[in-house]
Formats: sequence, structure tokens, C-alpha cells
Amino acid sequence: MDATIHYASNGDSDADASYLRNLPIIKLLQKATIDVDDWSVLLSAAPNGEDKLFWCLGYAGALCAIDATDFDDWFIYCLTVVDSALQACKIESASDERRNLLALGLASRTFNFAANPVTKDLKCKDTLLGAGDYRCSEDADIFAMWFALRILTEYLRLDFNSNLRALTNAMVSMNKIRERYSQIADRLPKMDAC
Repeated sequence: MDATIHYASNGDSDADASYLRNLPIIKLLQKATIDVDDWSVLLSAAPNGEDKLFWCLGYAGALCAIDATDFDDWFIYCLTVVDSALQACKIESASDERRNLLALGLASRTFNFAANPVTKDLKCKDTLLGAGDYRCSEDADIFAMWFALRILTEYLRLDFNSNLRALTNAMVSMNKIRERYSQIADRLPKMDAC
């Protein structure tokens, strides 16, 4: 009696590729330095024609870093993540305003505000207020702006009467980018930590 045996390679190489693709997420959640090379497998998995910076920052920010407890400190860390992603995507001429917006967006998207609400003591408040005025055109910027404006509105609500005009302007800005933000966000892979 002859037996036919079917076989294929085991999952070793897939496990390694999965780890390397998710390395920016893992390092972000650990608040570890994300080296420029850490983005390479994730970048190679980006769909054709995708905004690579958006892909990197959107993917890396897919989960909430529940161990982050100080937003100002988290924002400073996210600046290093943005700088690493900019280098990996070969974007050399990003202004400080753009870098701040991208970092505020990433920080706002991944910070645990449920356990650590926005307070009036925000040290990066001037940077946050300035980010609300940034003129966005790139997908990564629109995506970051949505999250930055969300936190800006929370901050401005803390002194509602004094900030009514700025709060209204921030909400108008959110309304203007809402549809485009939704279209951009739909392109990211969906992840659920539950």
C-alpha cells in the first residue's frame, strides 16, 4: 500500500515576518526607541500607492499604551517615533510644525485618557494650540489632525467660557476634515486587542 505525504514549510518564517512587521507597535507600547530599520518590514507590506508615512504611524498607533500616564512625556516620546518614521520614509524636509502635529496625533491616539484625563496643567498646550492651525494636505497630516483636534477640544472645554471662540474653531476644523479622515482611517488594517 502506497502512502502519499503532503507537506509544506512550517510557520517559522511567517512568525518572524509577523514579529518584524509589528515591531514598531511592540516598541511603541514599551516606549522603546524605534530605529529607522524597524520600519522596513512594515513599509514593505504597505499597499501599492499608500502614503507610507500614514501607513507607518497609523499602524504603529493601532493600540493604546496603557502604561503611558503623562501626556507631555508621551508627546515627547512620540516625537522620536515620528522622526524615525520620517527617516524611514525618506522625508527630509518636515517642518517642526508638521512634526509636532504628527507627534500630537500619534500621542493623542495612543494615550490612555480614560485613566489620565486632559488637565489644565498640559505643558505642551501651546504646541497643541498651534497644531490646530496647521494646514493639512497629506493623508498622514489629516489623520494626525483628527486626533490632535480631539484632545485640543477636550483641553479647551476645561475653561469653556474663556476658550469658546477657539473651541468653536477647533470643532469647525474637525467637521471640515471628518469625511476625509474617515476615508483615510478605513484604509488601515483593523486591530482589536480584546
